[in-house]
Amino acid sequence: MVTGVVEQLHLLEQVSSSEHIGSMTEGLLKVLDKKEVVEKIEEARQVTKREKMERAKAVRSKLLKEYGMKLNEKGQVIAESSVMEDLEKTVKICEEEGLTCCVCRDGYLNEPKKLVGVYTFTKRANLDEFEKKPRKTVGFTTVTHFNVIHFDCHTSAVMTARGRNEWESAMLQNSNTRCNGLLPIWGPEVSDSAFASCLARHNGYVREATGHYDASYSAWIHDIKLLLLKFANEQSFSKDSGGGGPQSNIYLIPYLLHVAIYVLNSTRLYASGEKGLSNFVSAAVDTWVPSSYE
Repeated sequence: MVTGVVEQLHLLEQVSSSEHIGSMTEGLLKVLDKKEVVEKIEEARQVTKREKMERAKAVRSKLLKEYGMKLNEKGQVIAESSVMEDLEKTVKICEEEGLTCCVCRDGYLNEPKKLVGVYTFTKRANLDEFEKKPRKTVGFTTVTHFNVIHFDCHTSAVMTARGRNEWESAMLQNSNTRCNGLLPIWGPEVSDSAFASCLARHNGYVREATGHYDASYSAWIHDIKLLLLKFANEQSFSKDSGGGGPQSNIYLIPYLLHVAIYVLNSTRLYASGEKGLSNFVSAAVDTWVPSSYE
């Protein structure tokens, strides 16, 4: 009976009201100085204290979970492993180096399978001004401001910019520099088919801009040669495009070389190219220069 009465009184002492029920009950419990009653009162209060602590702990855990944290065995607040993984990913994103898309700011570190390209400007050009033919061989020459973008981001930007054609829209991503091509840059995890598809797309851009339909490896070699001649002769790189200087264009050369080698290997002309080069090198040295202009 004592236990039941004490528990009821203990519940009443926690009541907060304008009639001061809780205070009066607390006063009543204080005057009950029987040992048995005091022990029961203390026991009831300890049970309530433990229940409150458990509820507070549950609320705290819930709040910590919402913020991606938790309590360890020692009661210390630590971050959950999933949050640490997200944090590490964020750090990696911040540490993106090398080729970085000018729209989403990701590159091959964070998006290894998304192909990037560099905006280029290509125009029709004579391959050699000293060629000994009445009608000189025509090819194309390429320059760049070296702004890198994912092919997906380029497509999305073009679709968003209604009322503008593809290259008017691309100028916004290309530092207001004219462009008419998007040369793919192969990443370590980009599939062969994805690169080949985007290279064919770029070749289509070149044909549309220049009317030149030769996309052989020799055409790419001449393109590299004409770009190197601009360096050698200190010619302007931005005369036609309106932007991009020596530094931007020196970055382009390795990727042009890569495309030339890729085309050479994929068209299986390596053997015939090697034979032609061997014949040229084995000829008398005094015939090298004259034969170069034939």
